[in-house]
Amino acid sequence: MSEEPETKVKVRDYAPDSLYSETLLYDFAKTLTSLSLFVLGGVLSLGGIQRAGNISLFSLVLTSGSIAIAGLIALSTVMAIVEARSKKREPPSYLLVLIKTANFFLGVGLGSFMYIWLGSLK
Repeated sequence: MSEEPETKVKVRDYAPDSLYSETLLYDFAKTLTSLSLFVLGGVLSLGGIQRAGNISLFSLVLTSGSIAIAGLIALSTVMAIVEARSKKREPPSYLLVLIKTANFFLGVGLGSFMYIWLGSLK
């Protein structure tokens, strides 16, 4: 069995120091967008199985809406970075607030769904 040397891509090697934090924010926002889509699919799948016990449609719409809002906010963060850099401008200063807001909505949506779903299984 041959052993290959471990290779790791270091972001600092490819992103200048002035853009390092922006690069991390971009990657995190992309990941959060994908995570929101996966969570939304899981919520709709679990919530749609015979409406998972006694989950009301209102609760399902509310939790799904919260998760969808998180994905949209994360996607708008990515788009703001791409748009600013394509026009050779600095990204807006409110992007950290956007990504924290997206995290909040994802946490609220997933947490409330888990609470409602686990409660309906009893």
